[in-house]
Parts: sequence; C-alpha cells; structure tokens
Amino acid sequence: MPMQGQQKKTSSSGLARTAALLGGFALFSRLLGLARDMSMAWLLGGGAAADALVAAMRLPHVLRRLLGEGSLSMTLTASLVHLRQGYGLHAGRHTDAGSASAREPWGFGLRLLGRALSLRLGMVLLLLTLLGLAAASWLARFLAPGFSGPELEHTVVLLRICLPYVLAAGMAALGMALLHSMGVFWLPALSPALFNLVMLIAAAAAALHLCPPAEALALGMLCGGLAQWLAQWLAVRRLLPSGGSRASGGHSNGTCVKCSGDSSAAVDAKAVNGAAWRCLALLPGGVLGAAAPQLAMLAAMALASELGRGQVAALYYAERLLELPLGLVGVCLGMASLPTLSRLAAKKDFVLFGTHLSTSLRLTVMLSLPAAAGLWAVGPQLVDGLLGHGAFDSQASRETGLALLAYVPGLPAFACIRSLLAACNALGLVRHTAQSSLWAVGGTVVTGLALARFFEPQYSVMAPALAVSLGLWLQCALLFCLLRRTLPEQKDSAPVPALRGKLFFLPSWLPGWKDLGRHALAGALTGIVAQVLVRLAAPWGLWASLGLAILGGVLVWGLCLRILRDPDMALMTGRLRRKPRPHITDGNA
Repeated sequence: MPMQGQQKKTSSSGLARTAALLGGFALFSRLLGLARDMSMAWLLGGGAAADALVAAMRLPHVLRRLLGEGSLSMTLTASLVHLRQGYGLHAGRHTDAGSASAREPWGFGLRLLGRALSLRLGMVLLLLTLLGLAAASWLARFLAPGFSGPELEHTVVLLRICLPYVLAAGMAALGMALLHSMGVFWLPALSPALFNLVMLIAAAAAALHLCPPAEALALGMLCGGLAQWLAQWLAVRRLLPSGGSRASGGHSNGTCVKCSGDSSAAVDAKAVNGAAWRCLALLPGGVLGAAAPQLAMLAAMALASELGRGQVAALYYAERLLELPLGLVGVCLGMASLPTLSRLAAKKDFVLFGTHLSTSLRLTVMLSLPAAAGLWAVGPQLVDGLLGHGAFDSQASRETGLALLAYVPGLPAFACIRSLLAACNALGLVRHTAQSSLWAVGGTVVTGLALARFFEPQYSVMAPALAVSLGLWLQCALLFCLLRRTLPEQKDSAPVPALRGKLFFLPSWLPGWKDLGRHALAGALTGIVAQVLVRLAAPWGLWASLGLAILGGVLVWGLCLRILRDPDMALMTGRLRRKPRPHITDGNA
C-alpha cells in the first residue's frame, strides 16, 4: 500500500515536472526567437522587403510549426506510445512494455521503425519540396494575392530559398517523435532554440553587410532546419540500441530479425513495415487537425496582402509576440500531457485519463488568462520597446500593436487547443480533429472578409487578426464537443442525472465553474492593474513603466489566487517552498 501511494504521488506530479522542464527550455527558445524577430524588424522594418520575406517564409514557417515544433510530432508520438503499449513489434511472445526483457527488443524495433518511417516520410517530403520549387511563382501568388511587380518577384526568389526547409523540418519532427516516445523531452524542447540561434547568426551576417538582409534570413531558415535535423537524429542514434541484426533462426525468408543482445525476443520486419504505414496513415489527419492556428494565420496573411503595404509584416510581428506566452503555456502542457494520455488511452484507463486532462486544462486556463490580459494592457508599449528601432518606424509599430490587440482574445483558445488535441490524438480521433480544423479555417476566411468591410482603413489590420481569434475559439468549441461526446464520464464524480445533457453541465475532465471564475477574476484584475500602472508610470520612461506594470500585474494575479485559495496556486507555491528530498530509485542514490 505505501508503494501504491508513492506511485500515485509520482504520477500526479509528473505532468507539472515535465511541463516545467519544457517551459524552461521553451522560455530560452522564445527569448532567442524574440531576439531573432527584433533583429528582423530592425533590419527590414515594415516595408516592402519585410512583406516579401514574411510572405516567402510563411508557408515554410507554417510547415515548421506543423512538422518541426509539435503537430507531426504529436501525431507520431501518440502512435508510437500505442505501439509500445503492445500493438505489436515483437514476434513470438508478448511481454510487458516496462519489463527489462521487453525494453531491448522494443528499442531495437523502434530503431527499425524509425528507419522505415524516415525512408517513407523523407521520400514524400522530398517530392513535395521539388514540386514547391517548380511552382514557386504560383505559390507566391496564392500566399500573397495582393503582391505584384518587383515585390512578387522578390517573394518568389525568397520562397525558393526557404522551401527546402520543409524536408529538414519533417525529418527533425520524426526524430522528436521517437525521442518523445522514449520519454526524452529536453532535446526536442531545445530544437527551436537551435533554429533561432542559426537565424541570429544569419541576421548578424546581414548586419555586417555580408549578405542582403532578406536573403540572409531566408538562408538562415534553411540552415536552421538542417541543424535541427542533425541534432535530433544524432540523439536518436545514440539512445536506441545499435546492436547488429541478423536473421532469426527458423526465419530464413528474412522477415524476422532480432537484436544480438537478446536471443529470445525477435522483431518481425513485416510488423515494423505495417506499423510504419499505420503511423504515416494517421499523419494527414493528425497534422491537419493541429494545423488550424497556422492555416488560419496563413489565410489572414492572404487577406492582409490586399489591405496595403506593411500589413503582412504587422501580422507577423504581432503573431511572434503572441507566441511568447503560448510557448510557455499551451505547447508545453500539451506536449507534456501527450505521452501519458496516450498510455492511459491504450490501457483504457479513462478515469486517470480524465484526471490528467483536467489538470492540463486547468493549468492552461490559469496561466493563459493573465497572459492575455497582460498583452491587452501593455501590448502597444511592448511593441514600441522591443521592435521600435532601426527601420521599424512609428507606423509599423502602431499597426503591429493593433494586430496584437486583435490576436489577444484568441490566446486562451490557442493554448487550450494544444491540450484538447493531445487528448483527441491519444484517443485516435484523428479524422474528427481534421474536420474541426477545416471548420476553423473556413470560419476565419468568412469572418475576415466580413470584418474587413466594417473596419476603418487605419484599423483594417485588426480584421484578419480578429478573424483568427474567432476561428480558434470555434475549433476549441468543436474539440470540446467531440471529447464530451467520446470520453466516458467518471462515475465517482457524475452529476445529478437530471443535469446530464444540460447546456451548463461541465464534464469532470473540465475545470469546474469555481475554478474558471477564480481564474477569470484574477486575469481581469491583472489586466486592469497592469494598464493603470503603465499609464501612471509613463513619465518615468517606457521600460520603467513596462517593468512596473508587468511586476504589478504578476503580483496582483498571484495575490488574488492566494486570497481565493486556488488549489493550483497553492500547489505551485508549496512546491517552490518545499526543499527537494533525496529519494532512492533502482537501488542507487
């Protein structure tokens, strides 16, 4: 019994521990990304060259987010964890996935599976890259229909430099998925930091006049993808067993191989190939399901290209500022939840599945609401302080601030989508998530076209950004309805039968109304206090007022949740105060 209690305690703290690890690395990566975007703003400003580069980088950037930073990795990780739970790479006997006798055959089978996946996925991505290079001029017209003349020609040149990144990003994502399935999170979390570091080197080369700025940054994107690819696969080769393989005795047709370190457990080559095709078959729907935010922003850029010069760049810079809190909240919690949710779904343990999903969503809401309120309060001042230098003039700063304000309402939805998608992928609801993504993108396009008619020209950049926010909330609602219809309700927390099916009934895997109320109140007070402080301290200077507003908002948020006795805040502060205790695992201190 004490051992069971200790295991439950360890399991309950695993999500917070993994998310904290990912959050630390993500913070480092986002700070490097912020430095990258600041360098781009200072070098190019918000003019025609910036519009051309943003349009050229948009499609590879979307694919980078889908392939290299989570969505493809999310789909593959769910598939690989299901396979590890017993959906069959071992020929002959079935053993527990966590036992010592099963670890080595599983590692050898995973290595063979990685080879099979890399061959098939690499061929598909190479074909897509070659087709994209051949049709670069058509792609540029599709991405930015409002461009023409020299601006369009410049976009085509930059697009041809950036497109090969697609192959590198996809192969790096496969390496991330293999590492995630083995429980290795730190290197995939640092992969975006490596990309941003290479981009900063390219920006430094442009600042030294070694290369034109736009071309240097496009080339830096390609080199950053190659660096990510190399880092992930070197780690995979080091972690997976590389013991020699030979045909297993009694299988002269070569369909069964085994690792040399274990003569009793063999890996069926046909099972490996079948598993590879099953994983790849899930990719289109899984990637499309997670693609809604990026595809919505792609549609918003196409709409912004019709609104005038500098609008495309303004949307890009605003999106990049929005990514800073998103990287620390939604992405980390979503990726930290996925392996555990996949294992629980494979075991049909829906009680713990719902508990884990509830924790992830509760933490996401608690952190995303004050982040959104803070960006609303100090967003324009943040744009001036971070980007308003060099070629980035006052008009570009004003337009970027307006776009950021329009993106802010969608930040909580964007963050929650990651955890909801992790749950849906763990349950195998790939086709339904793809449908939710299509509805979200369609809603973004329709809403953007409608809103563009109502905004004055000086505020027109807000129309596509606000349309993206509404589209994200639509997908969030669709995923909620999907899980509510699919996930069994916990018996120990079932509501009164008369309330089941009512509009305001919340499933047990969602934060309760009291939790939502506490977090909403704390977030609102955070935004109000931050805006009051940034205005009162304006005579002291931009950075002094920003620092005071951010510090005051964080203190008010934490104090409010402590006064309201929020259990999540109490748990966080309790762990910060608690001294680490030595523990013994596997007989070693």
